[in-house]
Amino acid sequence: MSVQWLTEGMPPGVRYRENPKRKHGLRPDRCFSIRYKLDGKDKEEVVGWWSEGMNANKAFSILSTIRENIRLGVEPRTLAAMRQANKMQEEEKAKARRRAEKEAITVSEFWKSTYLPIAEATKTKQTVTTEKGRFRNWIAPAVGDVPLQQLNAAQVEALSLHARKSGKSATTARHILADVSQIWNMAASRGLVQGECPVRRVKKPRQDNRRMRFLTSEEARRLLDALKARSTDMHDEALISLFCGLRAGEIYALTWGDIDFESGIIHIRDTKSKKDRHAFISQEVKTMLDSRYNGQTKPMYVFPASDGKQRRWVSDTFARTVDALGLNDTGEFTANADGEQIPVKIEDARQRVVFHSLRHTFASWLVQRGTPLYTVAELMGHTTLEMTKRYSHLAPDSLRKAAISLEGSLERKTTKVIPFQSKAA
Repeated sequence: MSVQWLTEGMPPGVRYRENPKRKHGLRPDRCFSIRYKLDGKDKEEVVGWWSEGMNANKAFSILSTIRENIRLGVEPRTLAAMRQANKMQEEEKAKARRRAEKEAITVSEFWKSTYLPIAEATKTKQTVTTEKGRFRNWIAPAVGDVPLQQLNAAQVEALSLHARKSGKSATTARHILADVSQIWNMAASRGLVQGECPVRRVKKPRQDNRRMRFLTSEEARRLLDALKARSTDMHDEALISLFCGLRAGEIYALTWGDIDFESGIIHIRDTKSKKDRHAFISQEVKTMLDSRYNGQTKPMYVFPASDGKQRRWVSDTFARTVDALGLNDTGEFTANADGEQIPVKIEDARQRVVFHSLRHTFASWLVQRGTPLYTVAELMGHTTLEMTKRYSHLAPDSLRKAAISLEGSLERKTTKVIPFQSKAA
């Protein structure tokens, strides 16, 4: 059955056919086509259906555009080419929209939509909590509304300087910069930003954060007694750090398989240098370990979390106990809003007592008792002797005596002359 094309009432070059099986309202739907000459040949192309928005006037407008292009010798000169050009144009517009959307996403938007959910799924709870605090207090107020792609080194450097001027340590400022770097790099891995991370151009603040404060024997006794009254676990963790020089991470990584009671040795997996070392079990530590051992198997942790898994951070019981003992007080007092006298706290982080101060005390006590720095370095797991030299000023008078022993080395020595007497005399 041949298709019947109709031209009645149509503009020149436009015609249509009806499809009784396809309705537009109550009437048969119409399929419109256009006819023109291209390179001396007749050409006809279907432009669309009435039910899809096509009509005689639209069809004629398309035909007029094609005829004008043919006359001028420019593209597109066919409906197919016009459709392809329109398709490419729409794709370019869509790309431009997506590009604009990417370039418009701000630091805070990316943090909330992408970075934080991934961090919560892959990092420890404590790490996420700390990062959220730094973002809320420092990053968001400074650059949260800045589009990621527009973030620059000057803005990041200003953020770091503001933290330092507000009294934050160089370490905190470096952590803030590291957070910004992680956010940027994650965005870059998703194609949201291009170019160099702005943090790379910012000089990292440096500060001497080496611990200066160590405990006296009396302070250590008071602290251990107070901890024992609050938490046996916290007391035992502090004791092994004080007498073995272990870091918190090394303590929490200890399993009963690392404890050699027979040899009096603790095998330590060094969390910093990644080199194993040994600690030696003093009587105080042995008594403590004996009290904790109750037939646990070798893979079980010596200081497990409540669920039996590895602990990840020091309990705030330690800090609360230190505060209660006033170990971080300056000795001065100030009045609060209610007129009450409250102690002034030590501001210098190097002088404050924290859990790591116990390890620092271990080394300080050793040096004070005349232990060679090289031996202290081995016990501490220091990668270089330079790290241990900070304790050299605590060495006893034996060092001064050794140096003073050189006195008189340049004095001239006189030779005793024995008179010679001849046998004849």
